[in-house]
Amino acid sequence: MTHFKLKIRNWTYDFTQDDETGDLVITSRSRISLVQKAVEYVKSEVSSLTGTVSLPQLESRKKACDSCESCRKAGEQEWYCKSCGCPEWERSRLQVKWEMPGATCPLGKWTGNI
Repeated sequence: MTHFKLKIRNWTYDFTQDDETGDLVITSRSRISLVQKAVEYVKSEVSSLTGTVSLPQLESRKKACDSCESCRKAGEQEWYCKSCGCPEWERSRLQVKWEMPGATCPLGKWTGNI
């Protein structure tokens, strides 16, 4: 059995996957608190002050978002994630998040460096 977590909007899901059949089973679901969201946001912002994202990693993040059904494109420089739960504003644009070493994709398509 393989175990993993997935964050979608304001929820965290724990899954198990049967290695033989590939079947997924949700083992638990919990609501992400406003405090947890604030902590994640601050960690991502602080990571921008203390580190950088390599160009290959930036391109990989962009490619993952470009093919994602949760990506809402409001022009070439205004891409937003419909799964993260962030309001649409300057700091929540995907172009900004891709450059934050500590930012992560709520669907698990790319991870942070910290």
